[in-house]
Amino acid sequence: MCPVTGSDMNDSEENSRDYRFSNEAIPREVLDWARFNSVLSIAWDECESRGKSIESILQMDARVIEYQKADIIIRKGDYGGSVLIPIEGEIRANLDESGEKFFLRKNVTRRRSWLSALKQFFRWQTPVERISSDSSNRNLYSEKSRVPRLDINIEEYMTKYLTRRIGLGEICGEIAALRRSPRTASVFAETDCKVLEIRWQGIREILKNSKELSYYLEDLIGDRRHQIFSGMKVLTNLPESVQRTLSARSIFERWGSDHWNRHFRKIMQSKSSMIDREAVVLQQGHHMDGLYVLLSGFARVTNKEGSEEKTVGYLRPGDVYGLKELLKDSKSSVSSPALRSIRAVGAIDLVVIPSNDFVEYVLPELKNLDIDQLGSEKGLISTELLNFFLDRRIVNGNQTMVIDLNRCTDCDDCVKACAVTHDGNPRFIREGYRHAKLMVATACMHCIDPVCLIGCPTGAIHREHTTGNVVITRSECIGCASCVESCPYDNIRTVEVQDANGEPVIDLETGKPVLKATKCDLCIDQPSGPACVNACPHDALHRINFSDASGVSSIVERITG
Repeated sequence: MCPVTGSDMNDSEENSRDYRFSNEAIPREVLDWARFNSVLSIAWDECESRGKSIESILQMDARVIEYQKADIIIRKGDYGGSVLIPIEGEIRANLDESGEKFFLRKNVTRRRSWLSALKQFFRWQTPVERISSDSSNRNLYSEKSRVPRLDINIEEYMTKYLTRRIGLGEICGEIAALRRSPRTASVFAETDCKVLEIRWQGIREILKNSKELSYYLEDLIGDRRHQIFSGMKVLTNLPESVQRTLSARSIFERWGSDHWNRHFRKIMQSKSSMIDREAVVLQQGHHMDGLYVLLSGFARVTNKEGSEEKTVGYLRPGDVYGLKELLKDSKSSVSSPALRSIRAVGAIDLVVIPSNDFVEYVLPELKNLDIDQLGSEKGLISTELLNFFLDRRIVNGNQTMVIDLNRCTDCDDCVKACAVTHDGNPRFIREGYRHAKLMVATACMHCIDPVCLIGCPTGAIHREHTTGNVVITRSECIGCASCVESCPYDNIRTVEVQDANGEPVIDLETGKPVLKATKCDLCIDQPSGPACVNACPHDALHRINFSDASGVSSIVERITG
């Protein structure tokens, strides 16, 4: 329910404004135009036949934004949870990697000053987090933030660099919004324009009620995957024209389930094999039909020894599999079978570059690459530890908190530092999964696939645009606990809150204290970074990015060696 105090609004219709995407209603003329002239026309009648009104969804989850010529609308590499549909004017997507230098971000996340950070240690701590009553009902989405601009003449830019016009009524931003992944292309305003922006809660609600739009967007995502080829290690040096050719000839696939987290906690309590539950993408010994490039999610690499499947590594976005086999094939007339199996851990997107196209377009570029650094198998740690990390989906973490129990003395300085930094509430628990002398603490891992985002009705929990860290905007949180239930690692909890006067915020409908979701935010506003790491006097606490194979190995070897 919505947080209210004795003097706040208690009418449910008024309270719903707390989590609308915009305080302003979508104009009638925009709704009528979108119904017949935009991509939404595919879904409009189908949704209505199922009793779902797209108009109502847009009023809750959409807003109209005006941009001026040369405004940057989307930056490649940023994280975003919305799709855009142009309704007036012209917008363009940049398709030329060399032109991305004009879209680079000039500002960084604002942090506290050192003096402000030090003051935290001397203030009186409350037992629960405090929020200001004047911000609890503030809609952070209602105003368009300061828009960056291209520092180059637009006509000159379009002459020098490859771009694509996004037509009126078309959709863009769907890959990042639906896959919880980085933006794949920068988008800018060619002229003064207006766009209809729909946050992912709305677009997912529409997709749940329209198979036709779901099929259309899945095809569109496949067609546009060439936009991220330039970010793949093995493809980064290929000319733009070759990347587009490969995109047209390659096979884009999606494996696994978006909702792998739903019964994960129960599965972990059972004795069934996690490997047996994972979809087999490539079977060891079968024909190697091309180079496998992982686009999103994470996958297990196994080797069959007798009747047992042995985990030998894992893949994360940007990693490839099949280089050894294809390099061997290029020197022989005999086709090599797959040396390993690949299994989808959760949901993954991948592209298969056919063998012939690999030889023609990719192979000539490999002379400039260190094959061993392409991440085809991160098998630098023991099988037992690999299974520990993969079975518990810990490889999902970009900032996993690992504690060396050989060094930890239970002093709790890490927890105390976290509490001081966060208004009396530590954002993690110094307990968790254990393997020998290594413990994975119960703290947000800022996952590569943050499934906690899926059920949030307001967008309060989201990826931070510049870093990709998963954060919660407290003023948007309504305490529904959907993120708490969705997190498969038990790393999010809810706490009672107080208003600016230190009084409990009470829900007038239930008479119970209002709760807000809370979790580790990596001390995003602290000048020194995560307080927990800095406070540990024994160097026992580490943050691990499982994309960094060498970093994982060095920390693990130090703890377990």
